[in-house]
Amino acid sequence: MSGSRRTVGLVAIGAMLLAGCAPNPTDRAQHAAASATQAVYADRLAELRDALDGPLAQRVTRAQLGLLSDRMHALGAYDGLTYVIADPTTHEYTFRANFARGAMNVVVKLDPSGKLGAYRIFTGS
Repeated sequence: MSGSRRTVGLVAIGAMLLAGCAPNPTDRAQHAAASATQAVYADRLAELRDALDGPLAQRVTRAQLGLLSDRMHALGAYDGLTYVIADPTTHEYTFRANFARGAMNVVVKLDPSGKLGAYRIFTGS
């Protein structure tokens, strides 16, 4: 095998390996939703805004964040997200935010940049 053929072969194998390592949309959505949910729980506005796309980030207020954080803390220690369902056609993903004394649903919409274009929490009350 000539040097150029070997190089092309190695490049092709490398590209396949990298493609296999690329996170799927559900993983990206879960990572973004987890970052946003941790920021809400910790009442950190700047971190929450970093997880959201530009238009949504500018609409979030300190008061809204405080209310959501308080509702989360009422359920106890945060224990991560669990995947529930996804709608790949709308790029909408639902996760359950688990807490020591309960749970709430987190519904997010992933934009093409990987940021959250929508972030909704359903607290049940």
